[in-house]
Amino acid sequence: MRVLPLHELQQMSRIELCDLAAQITNRLPDYPETSEAYANARINLRNIRRVLACPDPSPG
Repeated sequence: MRVLPLHELQQMSRIELCDLAAQITNRLPDYPETSEAYANARINLRNIRRVLACPDPSPG
């Protein structure tokens, strides 16, 4: 699993981000805890939560 850049996550809708977070969470048990894929998945989940916590910058 690769680390998704923040700018890519910021372009996704809330529904897409929640779906992606669920997919990553469901795949975590498949990776050994010491693997790079596991670490990248955790980074992605942290970044998704960070993007979801930001207020929507779109006007109106």
